Amino acid sequence: MLVFKPATVAVAVAVVSASIAYVLWKQRQQEQGTSPKQSARKESSGCCGKDSATTTGCCQSSTNDDNVEAEEHAEPVAVRILYGTHTGTAKGTALSHVVDDNLEHEHVLISILSTWTGGVPPESALVFCNWLQDMAQDFRVSKTWLKHVHVGVYGLGNSEYDEHYGKASKALSKHLSSLGASRLCPRGVGDDNQDQAAQFDSWSDHLIAALCEQYGALRSPAASSSSSPSVKPKQQPAGWKSQNEFRRQKRKEKAAANGEDTEEAMWTAEDQMNEIVLELDQGDDSDDEDNRPKKQDSGVVDVEDIGVVMKESEAAALSREMVTPLQRKALTKEGYKIIGTHSAVKLCRWTKHQLRGRGGCYKHTFYGITSYQCMETTPSLACANKCVFCWRHHKNPVGREWRWKTDDAKELVEGAISRHQTMIKEVKGLPGLIQSRWEEAFTVRHCALSLVGEPIMYPHINEFCRELHAREISSFLVTNAQFPEKIAALEPITQLYVSVDAATKDSLKAIDRPLFKDFWERFLSCLTQLKAKGQRTVYRMTLVKEHNMKELDNYVELIHLGEPDLIEIKAVTYCGKSDASDLTMQNVPYHQEVRDFCELLCAKLGGGYELATEHAHSNCVLVAKTKFKIDGHWHTWIDYDKFHTLIQAYYKDGTPFTTMDYIAPTPAWAVYNAPEAGFDPIETRFRRTKEGKVVEIEYTATDSGCG
Repeated sequence: MLVFKPATVAVAVAVVSASIAYVLWKQRQQEQGTSPKQSARKESSGCCGKDSATTTGCCQSSTNDDNVEAEEHAEPVAVRILYGTHTGTAKGTALSHVVDDNLEHEHVLISILSTWTGGVPPESALVFCNWLQDMAQDFRVSKTWLKHVHVGVYGLGNSEYDEHYGKASKALSKHLSSLGASRLCPRGVGDDNQDQAAQFDSWSDHLIAALCEQYGALRSPAASSSSSPSVKPKQQPAGWKSQNEFRRQKRKEKAAANGEDTEEAMWTAEDQMNEIVLELDQGDDSDDEDNRPKKQDSGVVDVEDIGVVMKESEAAALSREMVTPLQRKALTKEGYKIIGTHSAVKLCRWTKHQLRGRGGCYKHTFYGITSYQCMETTPSLACANKCVFCWRHHKNPVGREWRWKTDDAKELVEGAISRHQTMIKEVKGLPGLIQSRWEEAFTVRHCALSLVGEPIMYPHINEFCRELHAREISSFLVTNAQFPEKIAALEPITQLYVSVDAATKDSLKAIDRPLFKDFWERFLSCLTQLKAKGQRTVYRMTLVKEHNMKELDNYVELIHLGEPDLIEIKAVTYCGKSDASDLTMQNVPYHQEVRDFCELLCAKLGGGYELATEHAHSNCVLVAKTKFKIDGHWHTWIDYDKFHTLIQAYYKDGTPFTTMDYIAPTPAWAVYNAPEAGFDPIETRFRRTKEGKVVEIEYTATDSGCG
């Protein structure tokens, strides 16, 4: 059995393998007309219990003896399991040791193949898939090479990627069929946006049923021996029905109970799905569109594979929840507190740092927020990108439009605050916790809408921000620059970020891996929309060595396009090995490299922007328009009380306001090139030595925005 198995379905595949083994064993017992217990009873009791038994009664025929002998010599059907994951070393090693040339000697091949960027197989399965493609396209290889092999193919992917959805498994299925392999059941595709485990369970059930039907054609060595008489397929017990017949009978019974015409009963989407899954098309060796199975009479169902139907039927559910059970489990395990059906909140590590007096985040240095009173949340876990440096490791949903159940904005804000406060309670036992700060932390003053996903996708994002502002909570919203119409419709907030992860179309595609085909046009349109915003706008640039640090001239063009007030430039954060990317610590720039990049960028901009502040701990530098430098002093901080006064006036009568109406002076310790390098002197800094000891570093306390 050939299985390219992602980690998410490891347990499911093991269960299926065990089920298949049991089914084959059970079927062989039934073919021999006996069971192990019955055989034992024959040997120990009754007329067959003695060696000198007569040839009358139950031992009169030699057929039973022949069956027992055949059973003793029967061999199980070989099951080949190949592991081809993106990060599993052992599984990748198992795949690399496969002897491809012996594929024709397998009996059953079951392939579970995930999809990587561009619709290609995962790296560990790429060699095998390319080899199989070469075999299928080689005119010297017989088209009946795999005629004795029965195959089942299941793909894993995300339906938002359109033509790339399950593309790798489709190609594999096509190549196997073109070499003569017989399909046990139609190809299945699991959608990451749906309940993938349930989809896989459904497909595997039909696979096992197909094995039961097909196994009668696979004979044991004793049965296939030329010296033995031919064995006819075993007659099914009276009343036995195939899966197709049983399903049709149940549908007719249901229609009859409801007083409907049993012959003309309307088919549901589930009926159509079952029909496709259970029809064993052994003779169809092509994946061409003209050869796809069609359902007659009840409306044409032109199906490429069951995954397409699955996508369409699930999309019809108007109240479907965004987060699938698998995604909910994965996110919860990582510390996310799920709110409703599509939102989450999580306690930031900088919140815990500042609660202990060990320093705040870069927003504290750049804009004067109080980190221990900041809540990190999102009203939309779904995103339109799958960035290679995403620190969430792609455990969240993806999508290009909102098509899920929508929760109320007020309930989401209340739920986020409640769960955030619960997490604050849980950290009371932290060593070095400052009691006064812990008590103040229950009052949320700032909200970073940057946890995960794309917050601006939420249909009621304006109402969500209004709920925050009504509680005097500032709003820092981050968008991935794929929804220009949402940016245009966004009401004033404290600060609007746009992620600028690359400066060219090709590099943006490679880094962000967007779902939209017109991602570059959308990206440019989003940047253009920033000019119309009267409040603070920010470009958020993440530097990845060997990916996007050599495009300075292109970055200059993008900055002139959107003219942001501020530009945050930071080094990528390495979050450990991920299935989502091949980034390592070698891709993380040093802080000095970030500084050098920023200095070159300002020089190429030719004025209008200067280096304002830095936070060395975060490998981050803030470039600001020179309008924030008043009388030689930077004013990148925010007067939050003034902002809340201005925003309430805007809500009341539409009174406009601008960025410069709520600025505040930046303290000396936060300014670029200051000896503190952005670390608030009122805090206590700790550094770990080479020996692993934590050493305290003292600064002379000065005025700051915290404590």
